[in-house]
Amino acid sequence: MQRPDQRPEQRPNQLPVWQNDPWRGARAKAESTFSTFRNGTRGLLLPLFTWPLLFDVVVEVVRGNTRGLVAAGLGILLPILAVRTLRRGRRGDTRRAAMLVAAATGIVAGMGAGTGVPIALLLAAGAWLGTRLMYDGAQVEVDPPAPPVPPPPPGPLDEARIRLARISAEPRMAGIAQAMDAVLDDLDARPDRLPLARRFLAVHLDGLDRIAQRLSAGAQPPASLPQLLTDMQTAADDLRAKLRAEESVALDIQVKVLADRLRQEGYA
Repeated sequence: MQRPDQRPEQRPNQLPVWQNDPWRGARAKAESTFSTFRNGTRGLLLPLFTWPLLFDVVVEVVRGNTRGLVAAGLGILLPILAVRTLRRGRRGDTRRAAMLVAAATGIVAGMGAGTGVPIALLLAAGAWLGTRLMYDGAQVEVDPPAPPVPPPPPGPLDEARIRLARISAEPRMAGIAQAMDAVLDDLDARPDRLPLARRFLAVHLDGLDRIAQRLSAGAQPPASLPQLLTDMQTAADDLRAKLRAEESVALDIQVKVLADRLRQEGYA
């Protein structure tokens, strides 16, 4: 027989009595729903505190009081900006919104009601504190998203590569396409030589691109086209040979200059 002061035996994998709450799931769902509703309506109550200023705007317009009209307008506008700031949800937005509400309160009290600077500052401080107490911690504030990384600038031969890809799609122009691709590879390796070949690339790629478009559209190639493509391929090979010859000449000059300097310094 179990004694009155003896606790009931707990079975394995059985929750304690204080955790066996059938309403726990319902309460958690209700809390989650309330939290979602609260985050969705965050800050919307702030403009409700300014509704008397709507009547004051009419009164100040009738009275022709510019100072009071400006104060009432700022008293309405600044809380609306505070709501926009709060609902953005970025880090520090609650602090910024509180400053906007404090500024609106101080302006309305000082300029509109003429309470004097000390009272206006006191009311502004109270508005700031009330906004912070109302909204601090109500929503997790996050850092603003990082600006998007700008795309890399186009390379000097990117447009030429695009044109060459269109030319290569035409099977009848495979030979000249390979020759032009070799020219571009050489220029990629030595981009300082690009000014020497810029006009060559512009003329040849523009012409070949137009021919490839006509051929892909179903045009019948003339009898002179194969010879033209052969001549252009020869010109591409000659350009590569010229660029490599200039590289050889530049290397020869560097070797001679280095040899002369070594002799002058007494190392050779």
